[in-house]
Amino acid sequence: MNEEYKIRKSSVTVYPFHLRDDFDLGFQSPAQNVSQLWDNLADNVGNKLNIPELESLQNHLICYENGNYKQEKEKGNYQELTKDGQTLKFQEISLPDHLILNGSILPLRIHDTYAADLTLSYQNLTVSLDKLKLLNPDGCLLPNQIQASLGQTILLYAEPVVYDDYRKLADNCLKAFLQDKFQPAPKFVAEGKLFGSPIFEYDNRNINPADRCHVLVWLKRHPDTLNQATAKFNYYLLNLLCSRAKIVFAYHKSREWYEEAQGIASDIEKQIPEFTRIENEPNPENRLSQLKELLARIRTKVFDYSRCLRNLSEYHNTIVNNTENYKEALAEIQSLTLEEDNLKFWQNFLDLAENKYQQQIKADLGYLFPSQELFREMISTIRGMVEIEQVESDRRWQEDENRREREWQENLAKQEAAEREKERQAEKQAENREQSEKEREEKLQDLIFFFGTAVGAGGIFCSSYALTTSIPIQWRPDFSLPIHPFIWSIFWSIVFGLAFGALIWIILVLLRKIFK
Repeated sequence: MNEEYKIRKSSVTVYPFHLRDDFDLGFQSPAQNVSQLWDNLADNVGNKLNIPELESLQNHLICYENGNYKQEKEKGNYQELTKDGQTLKFQEISLPDHLILNGSILPLRIHDTYAADLTLSYQNLTVSLDKLKLLNPDGCLLPNQIQASLGQTILLYAEPVVYDDYRKLADNCLKAFLQDKFQPAPKFVAEGKLFGSPIFEYDNRNINPADRCHVLVWLKRHPDTLNQATAKFNYYLLNLLCSRAKIVFAYHKSREWYEEAQGIASDIEKQIPEFTRIENEPNPENRLSQLKELLARIRTKVFDYSRCLRNLSEYHNTIVNNTENYKEALAEIQSLTLEEDNLKFWQNFLDLAENKYQQQIKADLGYLFPSQELFREMISTIRGMVEIEQVESDRRWQEDENRREREWQENLAKQEAAEREKERQAEKQAENREQSEKEREEKLQDLIFFFGTAVGAGGIFCSSYALTTSIPIQWRPDFSLPIHPFIWSIFWSIVFGLAFGALIWIILVLLRKIFK
């Protein structure tokens, strides 16, 4: 059936949007995959379509230097990124069946977002619908190939030549363009009229922008449709689609943070029985240690929980701000439209952003904030218990220290007393040894004195006795004779000396005892 349809002046415009800054990493911090959009446009699109200008796209951009990404200096909220500030036009590309492809790309920065206006079109030729696949070889223009972090919108434009129904023609144009290269395939969402011509919206409604395929099919019916699509309209359309992409992305991220917050809340609530168990711990030191560990775990989780709420609030603000931007862009487009136009399908998304996305996040925050207060109260309670237990622990520690100090002092005193006693005993032993030495010396002196006195006395006696006798000594023994006086002199000298020495020794001993 597709072969029966005929169209002319067919074109496809891709509007990809990629986050340049990531506020999670800090103010004006570049996103981790900041250059991915330009790299994929060059590699996945330029190579597949064999467009030299697109293959070397990085060489034409001010955010690249020597082939490497380098964040450009900002000049206002809207900035063309080509070095000459102009749209980069492609040379004509020959396609099968004698088709000639024209195209251009305008790389942009809109606030904190990279965007592009990539348009591919045939010359003024009438073709069958199946030729639309040549504009999208291997699905190179689809979201999974371009991988723009905020998603993209594809605008198909054609002038019907042979057709029986605009809606049916739009369905078949989309089918021929996609070639079943993207699943789940986008479904019809709404129909409107722009500059007198019907426009159809398709979306697979995937919440993840990277997997969301949003397509507009615009079929000319009014003769002035293209004349009305001025550069001013293109500017507002680009801003409207950019705001839409950021709203979808922010809502998607809010779902992630909400789920993470719920998971953290569940983890914290599971700690409540642990808190009760610790309260019943009999050992105070174990109780203090476990309370500190519990406090550290919960404090970290509550911090993460607060971070989730902050990010939820940030994404709510992002949706609010971009809803206003979307509303302004839509108002500007409406001011350019014809009286018969119908842009309710764009108004429907505005209502969705205001009445569902914003309200849903507000409801999420309303649900999560009371838990935050409960968790903070829980932390305060545990911290109070830790402080009390710490005071008690410090008191016990101080008492133990005092007890150990007393024991140490007592042991020191005992050691000092033992040392003094040991010194006293040593002194006493030294005195005893000295006294013993002294006594031995005195005894020796007395003995020497005794023998000296005895010998001296005997000598005196012998010498005196020898002077009183003149009887010669008989050297031959004769027991018939009386003992010789000399013998008697010797005997009595010894007796006298010993007796005299003993008397003197006794007198000295008595005198020592008296005067000691």
